[in-house]
Amino acid sequence: MTVKVLYSEQQIQKRVGEIGSAIREDAGEAGVVVIGILKGTTVFIADLIRQISGNVRYEFIDVMTDVSDTETAAALEINFLAHFPIAGQKVYLLKDVVSTGVIETYLLNQLRQKGPKSLNLIALLDRPELRTVPLEVDWAVFTVGDGTYVGYGLEHDHRYGNLPYLGVV
Repeated sequence: MTVKVLYSEQQIQKRVGEIGSAIREDAGEAGVVVIGILKGTTVFIADLIRQISGNVRYEFIDVMTDVSDTETAAALEINFLAHFPIAGQKVYLLKDVVSTGVIETYLLNQLRQKGPKSLNLIALLDRPELRTVPLEVDWAVFTVGDGTYVGYGLEHDHRYGNLPYLGVV
């Protein structure tokens, strides 16, 4: 299988830096909570939190999806026991690929019930043409079309997540 480079390591780092700066500007002097949805955001969250100055805390949510159902990305299980407080906090939810918006909408609704001061959605890759529910991404590293994406934490068939760039197979 061949991987075609879509975004280089330098392009990714430039955009992640821009989003880190935008988060700090949005939050002002307040502390921020960055929540990554496992496992596709692990590389992204590591790079992003180092680009946000000041007080930053990070947490993870585990979402298991039915990988055979690529059209609807139906969630099989959401491990959301939120052992971390977010009431009154500036919260930023990270998702690797936002497509239908179903999982993200559910998680955002659950997080809103915890009383954050603000709540924003950030996508590594945004695929707005696949939305089945109304959902806006606050910041996207990149907006992409159809394809199977790998690298920078994104895996295909349990491979390619270690690539330092984003590619398409």
